[in-house]
Amino acid sequence: MKLPECNFSTYIFVVTGMSYITDSSGTSKVVKAHEEIFTQHGIGYVVMFPISRSRGQGVEWKCQTTGCYGLVIDGTFAGVFTAREVLNTLLDLQEDGKRCIGVLIHHIIRNDLHEIKAIVSRIRRVPVVYYLHDFYTCCINPNMLKNDSISCVNGGVSSKGCVYYEKRKAHLQSIHDFFEPLKKRLLFAAPSEYVKNRWVRYYPEYKDKVRVIPHQKGVGKYSGNKEPIEESDPVRIGFVGAQKHIKGWDIFKKIVSALRDKGYNYKYYYFGNAVEQLPDVTNVQVDIATMGKDAMIQALRKNEIAVVFLVSIWGETYSYTMYEAHAANSFILTMQSSGNIAYTVEHEKWGQVFGSEEELIMDLTKEDSFRNTVNEWRSNAIPGAETYEDNDEIVKLFPVKHNGEIAWITRRENLTQQIKRAVLNEIFKLTRMRKNE
Repeated sequence: MKLPECNFSTYIFVVTGMSYITDSSGTSKVVKAHEEIFTQHGIGYVVMFPISRSRGQGVEWKCQTTGCYGLVIDGTFAGVFTAREVLNTLLDLQEDGKRCIGVLIHHIIRNDLHEIKAIVSRIRRVPVVYYLHDFYTCCINPNMLKNDSISCVNGGVSSKGCVYYEKRKAHLQSIHDFFEPLKKRLLFAAPSEYVKNRWVRYYPEYKDKVRVIPHQKGVGKYSGNKEPIEESDPVRIGFVGAQKHIKGWDIFKKIVSALRDKGYNYKYYYFGNAVEQLPDVTNVQVDIATMGKDAMIQALRKNEIAVVFLVSIWGETYSYTMYEAHAANSFILTMQSSGNIAYTVEHEKWGQVFGSEEELIMDLTKEDSFRNTVNEWRSNAIPGAETYEDNDEIVKLFPVKHNGEIAWITRRENLTQQIKRAVLNEIFKLTRMRKNE
């Protein structure tokens, strides 16, 4: 299979758990951002992701691997390859004078971990960086929710009765077996102090090998949307992001239902690309993929949103929406279970953290007091960033001095595997690539 033109002398090899060129998840957003960062630094970005089939939700979720992987080089889809063919390709790059300077593992979910381990073990003399996008290394449920409802990240929750308990033991053993042979050259990148602090509780042996690298860096200051809200004006309250239970959408629905007919001078909004329409809630369509990375910030500013609900029920490891809300100078309401949102809101004084839905509703029923709290914050808080740019500090973990060795001898696949790979290649292009054209 002919490769795209490789206009680089050094590159990093990247492993992720989904097709980041077609997927819109937070992890894929970071994988794509890193691609741009590394190529801007003159470093090639060679990515493999699994061609897999998944079905079911929660504990019923099952993933079937195919033994085949999509390969992307500097943003260009090269095709579907078997694990053996991926190694053949890396060897070809080496023989063409291209030096591998490191391995960046964004995610191992949906991958055949034995194959990933085999590939990474053959890329020698370079650092291996594992990115902590979630808590998949701590539990087979990457969100660490007991029975998909109660967050376990902060501890204090018994595993007794959890549907993931039995699967978790075998899962953690496989993670240990994956890390163990790499530990001398293994580093971990965490997108927040919150993640680092929580993760090292499960892996104290790696506490000195975790580097905190936030996904973004704030640029400038935005001084708008900080005027006091007049008594006659409504307090504009928005829910930002996906209409999903895990993101707190059900909590928002419950709060709006409880308050909307009680005469409070609140005006409710939803910002995102979902379609559920609630009574007395104004939907503002925002799609970062088609409208640009600052689309949410601009929408919140344009609609003069004073308060944003970010009431995730799981331990968010970063939260782009939190930074977007703060860039609009919106006061953030969140729950103790929301992870980095609660951690940052409390430490940076960006809003208010609640222990329960009832506590949050009670605070909103005291409209005068709540309005005064928001106005005082707007008057005294440090302004949010004018914009955010992707953080390029990740590059520093891969010094260009490294000269990796691809310890491999070219091996051809048998005809059955070649046919399977070719079929999956056509299916992927027809069903996934075409949707994004």
